[in-house]
Amino acid sequence: PAPAVDAPAIAANLASIRAHIASATPPGAAHPTLIAVSKFQPAEAVRAAHEAGQRDFGENYVQELVGKAAELGDLEGVRWHFIGALQSNKAKGLVGKVPGLFAVHTVGRAKEADALDAGVAGAGRVGGGELGG
Repeated sequence: PAPAVDAPAIAANLASIRAHIASATPPGAAHPTLIAVSKFQPAEAVRAAHEAGQRDFGENYVQELVGKAAELGDLEGVRWHFIGALQSNKAKGLVGKVPGLFAVHTVGRAKEADALDAGVAGAGRVGGGELGG
């Protein structure tokens, strides 16, 4: 069995990271977006982070991202980031199966970019904002 999720510890860690980011950000500068990498974390840990105010989550495997997005579809305002090596044969499915897909950070070849474009067009999306349906 998976260990229980320690929601208070997750909230405390996020608060500490946010405070560190705030203290390192020069006055007047835009604050960076904190992307919580949920790789190998159970959906309930993501849920706890969401309850603590986290909205941006990163995954590096398509199948993990698709599964978590489906399991956590009830969470409002989640922005999913794909941060792994993308295979062009999985790009269209990524766009079509992940509501709240905000960004794909790792496009290394034109073939992958073309596959993402095809997925976005197939999902009836246009540029800007979220990629997923």
